Amino acid sequence: MKLLSLFFLSLTLSLTFSLSPCANASSLTTNEIFVRLQSVIEDNKGFDALLTDLESLDDKQLISLLKEFDQTWPQVRDSYLKAYQAFLKTEFTGSKKNNIAKEIRKHRSDFMAIYRLAEGPMKPLLKKTSMPALKALEKLIMPNIAKILANAPPQLSTQRKIALILAKFRDAIVDTAVLYDQEPAEEKLIAAEKESLSGYSGLPRAGLRIIAENDKIAEKEKIPADEREGIREVNLWRILLGLNALVIDPKLSNACRTHSEDMAKLGFFAHDSPVPGRASPWDRAAEAGTKSTGENIYMGSSSPASANSGWFFSPGHHKNMFKSGHKYIGLGRYQSHWTQMFG
Repeated sequence: MKLLSLFFLSLTLSLTFSLSPCANASSLTTNEIFVRLQSVIEDNKGFDALLTDLESLDDKQLISLLKEFDQTWPQVRDSYLKAYQAFLKTEFTGSKKNNIAKEIRKHRSDFMAIYRLAEGPMKPLLKKTSMPALKALEKLIMPNIAKILANAPPQLSTQRKIALILAKFRDAIVDTAVLYDQEPAEEKLIAAEKESLSGYSGLPRAGLRIIAENDKIAEKEKIPADEREGIREVNLWRILLGLNALVIDPKLSNACRTHSEDMAKLGFFAHDSPVPGRASPWDRAAEAGTKSTGENIYMGSSSPASANSGWFFSPGHHKNMFKSGHKYIGLGRYQSHWTQMFG
């Protein structure tokens, strides 16, 4: 608990020197909150009561509290992340790293061997071999932080516990004071953990950058959340397999959404449409101002995961989703109808 003691010693000294001989009750209340924070960390309870304490402070006191807290918080956060990264290095180097790389190559090879089969013999193997291979790749390349830390020294686990509580506390101060210009501390800490882990575990950075850019495109173009989720899942599958991630084409998504609506309202389920100007996927893409290299359709659920699962276990649709030549993707839902297009 040395790190914890140093944290509160630093805060106590800072508060002591910042108080004048005529310190008023509000300053002492701020000091008491740090004492309660230490108790929360040591006893692992009472955080909700601490939030109530924050509500009793005015904006000036909250800003002062945040200022004092931030004199030490970055050191605690960075100290934990440095120790965390050092631990990851031991978990993903030498023979461990070589064994992981060997397993990744095997599962990717198994998956692509099934992908190259004709659709008939391919179908039963999608559940027997392809999905298990994909799930194994996810465990190897996107390991769960909690499972990784299960093997960590107790000191590192303690550091993480302290860092997370302090991050939540900082976020609580910011939320109570309604400071919109502050970055979420807990979210930033967890993002840093994930980034470090992805750097060691082998998740392709180029694919991650495309996924991040897709989030910006989707936000700008107001693409619905469920469609974003469906595209993200497909892209994660692809980069786990060593394939390129696909860039969102909003025009393709518009064409997909239109076709899904046409199928639902006109009562048909097919790639060929009776709507003038939208007869084929290529026509629909052209009408939307773009081009298409393939299309999948699905009906029966409003869940993007269900649509992707349906396509995954259907040989023709599966081949479409994991074709290496695709560069762009669009997805559109209307009620329980889905259309997925590639470019």
